[in-house]
Amino acid sequence: MMKLKHILTLSLLLVLASSTFAQDLHYARVEDLSIWYNPSLKNTKQSDVRINYRDVRYQNLLSYRSSAVFSNITLRSNGREEMDNSGYLSLSVGLANDQSNQNILRNTSGVLGLSYAVPLTGANQYLAVSIQGSYMNSRLDLSNATFPDQFDRNGPINGATTIDPLGVGMPRNWFSSHLGASMFQTGEDQSWSLGVSVRDVTSPRIERGTGQEFTLAPTFGFQGSYEMQRGSTRYGLHGVANFKAEAFEQLLSTSISHHNKGSKLSTVKGGVAYRVRDAVIPYAEVGVGTNTIGLYYELNISGIKAAGYSRNAFEISLKKAFKGKEKGVVKEE
Repeated sequence: MMKLKHILTLSLLLVLASSTFAQDLHYARVEDLSIWYNPSLKNTKQSDVRINYRDVRYQNLLSYRSSAVFSNITLRSNGREEMDNSGYLSLSVGLANDQSNQNILRNTSGVLGLSYAVPLTGANQYLAVSIQGSYMNSRLDLSNATFPDQFDRNGPINGATTIDPLGVGMPRNWFSSHLGASMFQTGEDQSWSLGVSVRDVTSPRIERGTGQEFTLAPTFGFQGSYEMQRGSTRYGLHGVANFKAEAFEQLLSTSISHHNKGSKLSTVKGGVAYRVRDAVIPYAEVGVGTNTIGLYYELNISGIKAAGYSRNAFEISLKKAFKGKEKGVVKEE
């Protein structure tokens, strides 16, 4: 039993390490996850700030916490704040951090990007592109981890700790760049979006602890959404798919929300998300004015459950939107 525990612990650490190579996020709120990877999906002229926190605990094995803050700032608009077929330029800034127990894993990343949306024919249809730069600092230290004799040599993951480029306990730092493009339409009755992103387009090189280097290959991601409103009820479907070796993720979310015009409690929303081969995630959100708060709980369905271990995870999301002044419009007091 102890041997299985050690093997499972190392496997979990290796999965976490593979996720560090592209500042990959794994939050359940698809809207926030999509716009981190592809800032061109900013489909409003409002500026906003989004905060996410995720706590993951494996039974008697490992725990880690992830947090991220991301802001979209409208720099220039050719028209009024609401969508009115006029272009706008936006700046995106984000910071993310992962921290495990026993100081085994620590990641810190930052992103800075620009996006520009231009109107197409049709009401509030837009084509947008984005460019993004990132900085990553990552450290994985397995020096205090103990495993059965001969595990590295004859175990199921041959040479796992010796070939791991981050496993020497020294931090690794690198810069990278990313591209995104999208089309979207926003309206009261319905809205939709389609996006594609390319991560690590410059194939950054990362130095190993041995003095050798390895290269991050470019990877693709896809994002999509559709929402329709009937009366005061809005139905939504959101999805994101990121393809990167062992750090891939496909997440699909469905939701129903009730909108109360003129009320301080503007929105009440419930839904279920599905992370493929990993978790079913029920969630609830409430909107108060321009503020939104959400709570997500993950029901584990991954292979670790079949091995007799449990994983508990929850997530909290916050969003604050800022209403700006409309150009050329004098508001009544």
